[in-house]
Amino acid sequence: MGKLVADIIVETLQSAGVKHCYGVVGDTLNLIARSLEKSEIEWISMRHEEAGAFAAQAEAQLADRLTAVAGSCGPGSLHFINGIFEANRNRAPVILIASQIIRDELGFDFIQEVDFKQVYRDCSVFCDMIHTPEQARRKTVIACQTALAKRGVAVLIVPADISASSVDDKIPYAVHVARPVTRPNDTDLDGIAEILNTSENVVLYGGSGCQGAHQEILAVANRLKAPIAHTSRAKDFLEFDNPYNIGMTGMLGNEAGYHALLDCDALLMLGADFAWRQFYPDKAKIVQVDIDPTHLGRRHPITKGVVGDVKATLETLLPKLVERTDASFRSAYVKRYAKYREAERAKVAAGHDGSIPGSYLTQVISRHAAKDALFTADDGTPAAWAYRHIEANGQRRMFASLLHGTMANGMPSSIGLQKAAPGRQVICMAGDGGISMLFGDLMTVVSQELPIKIAVYDNGKLGFVEIEQKAEGMLDTFTKLKNPNFAGVARALGLWGQTVSDASELETAVKDWLAQPGPALLHVHVNPMQLVMPPFMQVEPAIGMALYSARAVLHGRGGDVWEMVKENFL
Repeated sequence: MGKLVADIIVETLQSAGVKHCYGVVGDTLNLIARSLEKSEIEWISMRHEEAGAFAAQAEAQLADRLTAVAGSCGPGSLHFINGIFEANRNRAPVILIASQIIRDELGFDFIQEVDFKQVYRDCSVFCDMIHTPEQARRKTVIACQTALAKRGVAVLIVPADISASSVDDKIPYAVHVARPVTRPNDTDLDGIAEILNTSENVVLYGGSGCQGAHQEILAVANRLKAPIAHTSRAKDFLEFDNPYNIGMTGMLGNEAGYHALLDCDALLMLGADFAWRQFYPDKAKIVQVDIDPTHLGRRHPITKGVVGDVKATLETLLPKLVERTDASFRSAYVKRYAKYREAERAKVAAGHDGSIPGSYLTQVISRHAAKDALFTADDGTPAAWAYRHIEANGQRRMFASLLHGTMANGMPSSIGLQKAAPGRQVICMAGDGGISMLFGDLMTVVSQELPIKIAVYDNGKLGFVEIEQKAEGMLDTFTKLKNPNFAGVARALGLWGQTVSDASELETAVKDWLAQPGPALLHVHVNPMQLVMPPFMQVEPAIGMALYSARAVLHGRGGDVWEMVKENFL
């Protein structure tokens, strides 16, 4: 007697390490849903598939394991697309079970027919359909193995009649994933050492590929007397216990990191694929170490590029580096960074007339959050404040849509984090625009009894978009939002909810919010005029801001300009 293909697929997912499957059940997925119910994999019923994909990719990143999403034919599996792009860009091992109409109707524009291979080929490392029952185990194994080995999304398309088929399943295909240690050869290491040893002022620049290499990076920085700058995605791994830290570069960064990169003679890039070319040095020799060969030199011309794990590469490079005695270059930038941090801390305070700047709210949250808290932040101003003002300590982790740049990632990602780590505090820093977009999955938070803590940064607008418009000299256009009382809506859905608008009440409100045993939402009216200031001001945005100010005055909105100046510059 044969085995049902739906059972084979689920059995293979379970053997590959899948613990949770996020999705919305529907006709063509019904048999797979029944198989999941019988398995050890927990099904998480979402209100929107996109939220399910955000949750799955967050779990996959934190737990470093394959996580599944599954949807019905046509619109069901199509709804995952934005979260699947997020997962693939974050190198999160996720498998999408995209159930399909029966094979006999494919190609005839049948009701709900969608060509998933066309849709998902640009945001996956594997995308294929099970064409016959005999392929079921083998193709599911390949999909799982590819997602784990290539660190990305595998899309497995399963027609409904395939799921319902039985097959004599005797060939023992199984998922095998190796974790090789990868480093450059000795000749390449000698070449890197030659560049670094003969350069006067060296800076280390770390990206997300630095995870797990903290001690090795500090050892190299100590030998070269080099400061360490990092991308926002490397904050968790390089900011803590680092006497050589000079902070982030980029638009969320600071002047110390920015100028150190411009002033160095040699830049050692470690697991960094930072996209913005204007933040790279034009004259320095650049050595790039990355596990992905396609990343080498794709953002900016480099002197030497090698493939390797950061940890393994630095372990073998360190003995080849000459110990330096002059630490004046590093000391100057470490002091500059310390001065910047001190000035920033002094500026982060309650606003004029008791208003609550987003930066101040974030600092209060950071101060009272658990030492091992997990944070998510919506793209835009919440992410900017999170990466600038949440203190890293080696235990905390932060997740935001830094590569895909999508709205609404924060709350659903927190669902995946809480499922992956049920004993840890999970805090979502949501924008008013972001939380509104996938608001329905607050009901998932309640139904799953997840003790997630959500802070809504309500400035009544798409704040980051408005800043971009002002920098272009525009008056704000289509950015205003008419928001509900988010705390009241949260209470109606079954969460704890409270609204705070006065800075004098914020400290107590944050403590009460974090102390709740179940899911809780703190609705905070933040100052709508606060700007996210870059580490330097280019000519074009400065002119654009001046044009905005002039146009605002001419349109009778001089009060807005004064409030902006008062909040950000006085």
